[in-house]
Amino acid sequence: MTHYTIDSEDKTFITKLIPDFEAKHPNIKVKVETAPYEQFDSKLQTLIAGNKSPDITSHYGYGGFAEYYNKGMLLDMTDLIKEAGFKAADYNIPDNLMNIYKVKDRTYGIPVNMYVTLMLYNKDMFDEAKIPYPPSDYEDKSWTFDKMVADAKKMTIVSDDIAKTQYGVDFTWSERDMRPLYFGAEPYSEDTWTNGGVPSATHFDSPEVMAAYNKQFGLILKDKVAPTTEWSKSVAGQNGDPFVSGKIGMYVGGSWGLAGSNDFPFKIGVAAVPSGGNDKVRSTLFVDPLLILKDSKHPKEAFEWIKYLVTTDVQEKSIELSGGNPPVNSVAAEAYYKHFQGIDPEDIRKVYEGGVKYGFESYNHLITNYSQINDMFINEMQPIENGTKTVEEVMPTIQKKVTEIIKR
Repeated sequence: MTHYTIDSEDKTFITKLIPDFEAKHPNIKVKVETAPYEQFDSKLQTLIAGNKSPDITSHYGYGGFAEYYNKGMLLDMTDLIKEAGFKAADYNIPDNLMNIYKVKDRTYGIPVNMYVTLMLYNKDMFDEAKIPYPPSDYEDKSWTFDKMVADAKKMTIVSDDIAKTQYGVDFTWSERDMRPLYFGAEPYSEDTWTNGGVPSATHFDSPEVMAAYNKQFGLILKDKVAPTTEWSKSVAGQNGDPFVSGKIGMYVGGSWGLAGSNDFPFKIGVAAVPSGGNDKVRSTLFVDPLLILKDSKHPKEAFEWIKYLVTTDVQEKSIELSGGNPPVNSVAAEAYYKHFQGIDPEDIRKVYEGGVKYGFESYNHLITNYSQINDMFINEMQPIENGTKTVEEVMPTIQKKVTEIIKR
């Protein structure tokens, strides 16, 4: 059977688990096939079209669960689960995470990793600017978006010499279409989440949504405390992480940013995402499920591999092998909190528990045709990011195009 994933170390580590699995299941052989992140979706479609469908994958590209489901790509696992006597509680998987990948009480995915949104901060830059570290407690009412901006200004140095330039914050909260939610604006109609990921209406040209985007882009264009896309590429490469360069004070993004942090050349801490105007949502959840594709020729064997990957001991082992992937298994999570050198495990626990409490599942997992929506947002928002067009000029076009994509 074939497991299809992206070609990054935090995913391809599963090859190191194969010998143990095959020793326990001598009738099953596991092959891993990979693709770069940007090519993940297109290669998957090509494999399926060529009758070479992998058996297992996840939504590791731009597309998400809703898109795969609505395209009829996924196997209904309900009967396999019943036949195997699989119970999520036996693998310490919370029911609310299992429910994300249920449609009409039929199960189409088993969660394997759970990422939250958090803040990483460069302790060296905070110490240099003599600023107190931000809190990890989500209930600390003093920790707001405006306070984050004020701290960022004290750490920002913009110079003609790129080696001397540094920024206070890199605010990459979720994908571009979801960011208004952080500020309390709803870009998609409420029925999206009960209608198979198909919204009856979108509101990207509403005053509330545009005000939210102006606040976010203001970090780059008005306050000048956040880096431009061009600067980030210059210090980190096309798909690199500028925070790793040591020239960013605070990074707000997915907790995959923690993976590999034991090797960063500076001291880091973790903090809560500051409150931005939405009392219920401050974190985007990225729960990655293992999915069996409908064209799989080995569904039972694939399910055995999934069960193996969510056992407590394998989830704990995967933390080390991956460089810090967060397990979905709540018992293994205790080992995850202790994995990162120089970071108080209680801080990681707090940002995880707060991230879940104030979390909403990522739109790219829940909205149909998401890979097309995401590509459109990247292209259409580029003029805002480089300062050649305003939010008010661009959003009516985005509203028109997102409506067309959803109808299509």
